[in-house]
Amino acid sequence: MLKTLKNMFGLRKAYKSNSILYVLRQLPLIKKILPPALSVSKPLNIIVTTLYVIGEILNLFMWKALYYFGVFGYLRSMSDTLPSDVLFCQTLLICTIIGLLMNVDFLSYKKDKFYAINIFKLNAKQYTLIDLMFSLSKIIVGSLPIVIYLGLSWGIPLWFCIAIPFCVAFGKFIYAAYVLVTYDKTGVVNYAGKSLISWLVALLLGLAGFVMPLLEKGLPKEPCMAGVLLLLPVGLVCAIKVFTYKNYLKINKSMLSQVDLAMKEAKKRGNKTIEASIDDASVTSSKSGFEYFNELFMKRHKKILWKPALNMTIVIAAFAVIVNVGILFVPDGRQLIAKIFDGMIPYFSFIAYTISRGEPFTKALFMNCDDSMLTFSFYKKRNNVLKLFCIRLREIVKVNIVPGLALGIALGSFVFIPGDMESVKKGLLIILTMTAESILFSVHFLMLYYLLQPYNVNTEVKGVYYTIIKLGTYILIYLLMFQRIPIATFGVACLVFCVVYSAIACLLVAMLAPRTFKLKN
Repeated sequence: MLKTLKNMFGLRKAYKSNSILYVLRQLPLIKKILPPALSVSKPLNIIVTTLYVIGEILNLFMWKALYYFGVFGYLRSMSDTLPSDVLFCQTLLICTIIGLLMNVDFLSYKKDKFYAINIFKLNAKQYTLIDLMFSLSKIIVGSLPIVIYLGLSWGIPLWFCIAIPFCVAFGKFIYAAYVLVTYDKTGVVNYAGKSLISWLVALLLGLAGFVMPLLEKGLPKEPCMAGVLLLLPVGLVCAIKVFTYKNYLKINKSMLSQVDLAMKEAKKRGNKTIEASIDDASVTSSKSGFEYFNELFMKRHKKILWKPALNMTIVIAAFAVIVNVGILFVPDGRQLIAKIFDGMIPYFSFIAYTISRGEPFTKALFMNCDDSMLTFSFYKKRNNVLKLFCIRLREIVKVNIVPGLALGIALGSFVFIPGDMESVKKGLLIILTMTAESILFSVHFLMLYYLLQPYNVNTEVKGVYYTIIKLGTYILIYLLMFQRIPIATFGVACLVFCVVYSAIACLLVAMLAPRTFKLKN
């Protein structure tokens, strides 16, 4: 067991250290002074190890802090009269159940696990159990100080605050035991968050946890606390199954082959779709030059570019119809919904970012067009780069604006109150804001593609700056989601920002893209 533990941490450290070293090699000034490998430089080894430790510590506490302060703080801001201790226990129970369904780090695919079991032939049972216990230890250590601080400030007893991380951690054994039992019966590894039932239950629970504070409704505190505490004994019973299970080598190999097969099938389906579109002789264009080039690309890739956007539009439209019909059966329902959505618009900026087709669009451009065309010198000339950028910006905006406009109309319909001109103004502002954001994210992703060109010849994302900016964007929009800002204030600020950012982005592309838009090794 100790040997497996040592090998696991050594392998994980080596893998992450190499990733850190790769990032350092991308930095312009640093890459010239770095030695070829960690083994030949003790100072570099110390630096990389230090960065690795700092990263692990940040990862241990940062995401837990974002989760607890973000979710709990946001829900607190949505209720005026619900007692803090009631809201805390209610939210804790709901979020814990969602976490058990959607976020259990057991038998999940990791590259270091693949190397450990398939290549280095480490003991599969020991490796899996150590990996699980390490994951649960991080939950306890990372959550404990945050939960104690937040819980005490919300009027929760200290003993319960201390018990919470242990209950959450032991609750993970419940899903782990379920995975093992179902595998023995079906031969299929059921990952957390992969089944449709898990998603539906999590969605309904999340909706309940969100709506109840708005309606000033709360579950009794004591049953919620009892529900969380119940995870401890139930988890201990399930842990017996987890620790006594014998077929870990078989189930890990099934998991790894399952993931590998799924990835190959997805790639195969994508290639078939693309090849069928490219081989379609009926796809023609009457245009010339780059417009001809672009129109052929859009027609041949219509299925992978337009279909997801149209499907999302249908989902948004259906959601809008359901909500608007439901409002009719609630006394003063429209006024209530209008009040709810008045400060919630930043939340839907995250939705707009999530449904944007910007990254899939640029990846399709590289895979099926630029990967080959960037080998020609004429294609990289300044005028041609800028001309094609403008054409592509127009096309990506057309794709993204459809679900963006649908989202705006849906949200606008929720705040509309007949006979109230103020609600009409708010509705129009929401429509303009969501539409502007769909354009903003189109410009954002296309700008990153032209300035940083993150893909290599194998269509792998190798751009470190691209990854950092993408992560930073995600975190900023995620944090924005928890802000309660009135529609008028947020809408006007968002419209101004969209115009300014888009102008700056296009200017940067005009200045830098002719030098940066090229193939990566």
